[in-house]
Amino acid sequence: MIAKKIPMRKANLSSFEGLVTYLAGSQGVANRVGKVEIHNYESSDLRWAVQEQNKRSAADKTYHLMVSLAGGEFLTDEQLSRIEQSMIEALGYAEHQRISVVHRDTDNLHFHVAINKVHPEKKTIQEPY
Repeated sequence: MIAKKIPMRKANLSSFEGLVTYLAGSQGVANRVGKVEIHNYESSDLRWAVQEQNKRSAADKTYHLMVSLAGGEFLTDEQLSRIEQSMIEALGYAEHQRISVVHRDTDNLHFHVAINKVHPEKKTIQEPY
């Protein structure tokens, strides 16, 4: 298993909504998107969940994590959720809003997690170190 942070090219172009829209879209590939989970939101509506809360900061407000499994390795949605949760806790984003999307369109099962780096209560941007 490989976990990788996918950096934004320019922080001012960071868009949580754009990232989630891309990850949850089919991109013209049948069966691309598997399970989609929404965490730490009041609603389970994906459109409502992508609203950003800190417009003043010029810093990158989105953390994009990708976790890829070895070719031929397939885990259940529950196992993938447990892996995601442990990684999110290790990064310090357990309280943050996030959306995870499983992709099944390649030889390697993988999932992406779009994390809103803006803390939902403090409204501060947190960066893991």
